[in-house]
Amino acid sequence: MAMACVVALMGAFVVSSVQAGDVGKAVVRTIRGSAQYAEGGNWLPLSVGQVLKPGSTIRTANESQVDLFMDQNGPVVRLAENTTLGVDKLNFEATGVDTVIETQLDLKSGRILGIVKKMAATSKYEIKTPNGVAGIRGTEYDITATSVVRVVSGSLVVVYVKSDGTVVTQVVNAGEMFVPSEGAVKPIPPDQLSQLVAEMKDIIGAPTAELRVEEPVRIFISPLTGENSSVRQ
Repeated sequence: MAMACVVALMGAFVVSSVQAGDVGKAVVRTIRGSAQYAEGGNWLPLSVGQVLKPGSTIRTANESQVDLFMDQNGPVVRLAENTTLGVDKLNFEATGVDTVIETQLDLKSGRILGIVKKMAATSKYEIKTPNGVAGIRGTEYDITATSVVRVVSGSLVVVYVKSDGTVVTQVVNAGEMFVPSEGAVKPIPPDQLSQLVAEMKDIIGAPTAELRVEEPVRIFISPLTGENSSVRQ
């Protein structure tokens, strides 16, 4: 009931969502340590270059992290250690003027950091947590499953449901953080902000060559010579 209330409130901040178009994907850009993924079944080892579709869930181990490249639906999300993240929606539609996106992530546990490029006014980028949801707008953000939100640049709207059922709605701007226990927004301490800026630079500078996903090799046997050749499909 509480989450239904949160979702309804978040709708007030969204002009519209993507009704048609294409489905995006999340490509595993880097892995440090170990991580797993599931697509409605058992947990399997995650690997660099792997393509994850909406409906997938990723989890990282202790002292591990994963960077996901989501192209027009991001572009980048980093999962910190001991994090479980569901990728619910990655929709986009090119209108000829701009690209309207609908991104929904479900942060079940842990912490994620993300870089979201400036979006069309009708786009939607939401991160659900067990007790709330954050609506992102062209932002460098850091959010935990306990709904602690920190913003390096840009802004977002966070809706949080307290243990007594009270709903708190706050706008968090660059250099600010939302603290659920206080139900308030305050400046990010300088040491935390410096660390966050460094982490964002690390995300931006992470390797991109590994984004290429190799196509399967098809073996062709010539009926004339009997020789074989390998070609990419």
